[in-house]
Amino acid sequence: MEKLPTHKQCMELLDEHNVPENVRKHSFAVNKVAVFLARKLKEKGIDIDVELVDRASLLHDIDKIATLGKGTHGQLSKKILSEKGYARLGEIVHKHVFSAVLDGNLTTWEDKVVNYADKRCTEDNLVSLKDRFGYSRKKYASHNSIRTAEAEELFIKLEKEIFTIIGMDPEELGGHVDTKS
Repeated sequence: MEKLPTHKQCMELLDEHNVPENVRKHSFAVNKVAVFLARKLKEKGIDIDVELVDRASLLHDIDKIATLGKGTHGQLSKKILSEKGYARLGEIVHKHVFSAVLDGNLTTWEDKVVNYADKRCTEDNLVSLKDRFGYSRKKYASHNSIRTAEAEELFIKLEKEIFTIIGMDPEELGGHVDTKS
């Protein structure tokens, strides 16, 4: 089992890579959603590493500013984390991007939960998948495509898979997770 950075080391990595406050708030919101879902899945007997989900969700946007507008988001994160000795963590962070669901790259529960949790948070607000996709279409021109519609369908299936296992309605998530605190 690969070693993981401590929470303190995660914060130091965010500092080292100049991750601004708004991106950190988003990452903290995603972290709360991801860890809640990972714990619920584990309680239902799913083989998922909650600690790995915790760290990956904290660091999922470590390269957000450095890769802005370059179409390489996630790739630099993978390199940064792999060079620090966190190869598995880097893989999950790399797979949090929108296209990973389209490419069939969400192969583990850790991949699925971190990616899904990211799609449920617009900035540090918990939103529905429908609202998140609407936000993405407005913010990013590249998200107005057939591939976006395909991705949306795949995320709806993933959401159904997760919430069927944990025995909850996706709309109930806000009653369990406060992304603002």
